[in-house]
Amino acid sequence: MPPNPPPHRRLAAAIADLHRALLNAQASGTPLASNPYALLQAVMHDPAFTWLRAFSTLLLHIDEAAAKGATPSPEAMEGFLTRASQLVDGGDPETATSHAMLQMHQLRPEIAGKAATLRQVVAELRLGRAS
Repeated sequence: MPPNPPPHRRLAAAIADLHRALLNAQASGTPLASNPYALLQAVMHDPAFTWLRAFSTLLLHIDEAAAKGATPSPEAMEGFLTRASQLVDGGDPETATSHAMLQMHQLRPEIAGKAATLRQVVAELRLGRAS
């Protein structure tokens, strides 16, 4: 990532890091952990991975907003920050399952660290927008 990435890239990177760690945690202890092709199929079709779609959908929305050649609008960015916050801190019925599963996986230090990083990025970006 560049030294001073745009806010939407910082947010997307933090979400992607957490998402990757959660995928690996969900797959650990199964044959999926050592087969990226089988893992991809599981992510797309196995109900055990459905809860991770809230993270991948948010990443998709951020990428789509940035694909138009400009940074996302302030309103779009606020929506992304709100959704990211809901995923890690709860408070929204739409993301309740994803949040509950994240809470369970946060017993793993690597997941807790990635979730803390996402919280920090959200807080820093909100602070930067307020000033």
